[in-house]
Amino acid sequence: MNLLFRVDAGSALGIGHVARCLTLAAELVACGARVAFACRELPGHQMARIAAAGHQVFPLSLALEDDIAALAAVLPAGCRFDWLIVDHYGLDASWETPARQWARRIMVIDDLADRPHDCDLLLDQNFTASAARYQPRVPARCRLLAGPRHALLRPAFRQPRQAESERARRVLVSFGGFDQAGMTLKALQALAGIEQVEVQCIAGQGSADLPALQALVASRPGWQLLGFVDDLPERMAAATLFVGAGGGTTWERAAMGLPSLCVGVADNQLENAEALGQAGVHLYLGAAPMVSVEALRQAIAVLLDNLPLRQHFAARGRALVDGQGARRVAVALLADGVQVRPATSGDARLLFDGRNAEAVRQNSLDSAPLDWDSHCRWLDATLASQQRLLLVGETTDGPLGMLRYDLLEASRARVSLYLFDGRYGVGWGRALLAAGERALLGRWPALEAIEAQVLAHNAPSLALFRGAGYTQAECHFERIVRNSRHEQF
Repeated sequence: MNLLFRVDAGSALGIGHVARCLTLAAELVACGARVAFACRELPGHQMARIAAAGHQVFPLSLALEDDIAALAAVLPAGCRFDWLIVDHYGLDASWETPARQWARRIMVIDDLADRPHDCDLLLDQNFTASAARYQPRVPARCRLLAGPRHALLRPAFRQPRQAESERARRVLVSFGGFDQAGMTLKALQALAGIEQVEVQCIAGQGSADLPALQALVASRPGWQLLGFVDDLPERMAAATLFVGAGGGTTWERAAMGLPSLCVGVADNQLENAEALGQAGVHLYLGAAPMVSVEALRQAIAVLLDNLPLRQHFAARGRALVDGQGARRVAVALLADGVQVRPATSGDARLLFDGRNAEAVRQNSLDSAPLDWDSHCRWLDATLASQQRLLLVGETTDGPLGMLRYDLLEASRARVSLYLFDGRYGVGWGRALLAAGERALLGRWPALEAIEAQVLAHNAPSLALFRGAGYTQAECHFERIVRNSRHEQF
């Protein structure tokens, strides 16, 4: 599958859009896709960084003001992508519609909900994202991926920090690649008024306050001033507290359970940062122009001296963001590439290990471990049956899971499925169901309905079937009376 990202970075735009697109691109490549980028040649662009990650880059000349014309000038004749991914506040449906000449489908990454889109998939990873916000702005066919469950995080941020010491006082400060609001200097000035604190400051690129930052850090033993770092997860893991903006690092901090003090440095951060503060995910001080050095000092001091409060923020963050968002988005993009094939006797070990996995057995109608000989007899009988269809789902990087369809009558069948180890919880089940239905109708063309049986405690499967268009129509009760004793009166 081929995908093209249309995204920009620069001294005025920041680097957050490119950073999150690179994270998604890495997940796509890991799943076997091919990725390219198209970017304007703005001051502070990140094209060298994109190329260093191994992706082709199409530079869009500033001489062509019309963005569609600029893209047409660099893309090869007849070029066609499976997906065009647009992460750009300056582009909307008026750009996306003509851009369909290069792509079968379009995905938009947005968090403003302030303009119309002509897209098939939309991602808003903010806490405030909802279908209601986008319903008037996207086509009815558009699928929405909403909320921090889809936050685009690198795998290194998936591991939570270890329990911290009451006496630890390590503060990590970062306000993004370009600190236009001047919050980095304010934060360091605030920290200068707090005793016994270690500080690491990531100043970003081209800060106008760099001389003042250097002077302040030089006067403080144990303080560090850093430019771009490639080991941010390790630095977060060692920190007691993070002081920063309400951008992309919000989700990184939450996933790692790093307590943070947040300041909104851009208009598009304010609503989300405030909502997360009200939800107890971080301490939010407000928009940058309203935050003083003294307010920062007091808030930092409170957090450093209050371990239970930091632990509360850490727990709330980890509950909100599990770090699997980039994989979920990649799966949504690659779902059409899932294929199913009839199972064979050569799949015996694959199916045996998949069905015997603890996570699968716990949610099965029969949770007992399989016996190998019994499994082989079952597989032989299943493959010989005309009333059962057994399928194995696959994608470019290997097997996904098993689908079994049992014909109950000419117009009705029952489905059951499980995913193989390492495929849980990121959306492959929905893609597997869709691929299975396409194959199923080829086998039994008279089929009109498919049913499924799901245990009441199996929340992932309940969500899967509801999301795939199944209607929950029955309520089944059961009481175990074997070996029970009747009360005597």
